[in-house]
Amino acid sequence: MKGKDKLENENRKKVHYLLIGKNFKKVLKKLDKELKFYRFEYDSKFKGNEIIYDIPSNLLSNAGLVLSKQYDDGKTYFKVRKISNLPGGFKNRAQKFFIGECEGKEEPKDFPIQISQAIENSFSSEFTIDLVSLVRKTIPKIQIDVKGQRYKILGGLGYEAILFFEEAIYCDLQSKKKVKRLGVTLILPAGEKNERENQEIMDAIDHYCKELIIYRQSRFEIAKRLLYPQVPTQN
Repeated sequence: MKGKDKLENENRKKVHYLLIGKNFKKVLKKLDKELKFYRFEYDSKFKGNEIIYDIPSNLLSNAGLVLSKQYDDGKTYFKVRKISNLPGGFKNRAQKFFIGECEGKEEPKDFPIQISQAIENSFSSEFTIDLVSLVRKTIPKIQIDVKGQRYKILGGLGYEAILFFEEAIYCDLQSKKKVKRLGVTLILPAGEKNERENQEIMDAIDHYCKELIIYRQSRFEIAKRLLYPQVPTQN
């Protein structure tokens, strides 16, 4: 494995939307029409996948931890995320630890010490369980395959944001159940100098694109909701 643990520091803001229906081109046409001082430029196609690991009892995910192997931009790496359990708008950004680049066939059990250290770093209190042994027992639980198209949103004075049209397939690796969802992700530049442009783009989506519904859940949380829906209890 190459690289070492580091806390991700992204100088950008991500905003996720669920796409109702299948007509992304209609959404793009609306935005292009309403945002007259911006242009939308097709950039490229993309694809990636993520495999989420846990032990059979789901101890990690029940504790708000997501251990995954992610393939993105031709690189494969392990990642540990601590998901906020606060509702809706009170959610904090997930704390992420990247654990170096790895080979495609390698599993968490091949790097139990590095991964257990990343798990420890995501909590302020010490664990009383043997994390190294726990990581060695993890198995692949969920696979998320994503593909789509990438567009640049270009404005005056060097402003640049990214828009992704995404098709995500969520799969339970034990039952083989699959669910597909379409979505749009905005990646907006951070900093006060970009606030006006960022808000203009988000306002245009809110006012003119009723096909897009904003959500604040991670892909892992979406996978759990789609693959393991809660059955309402009867009184």
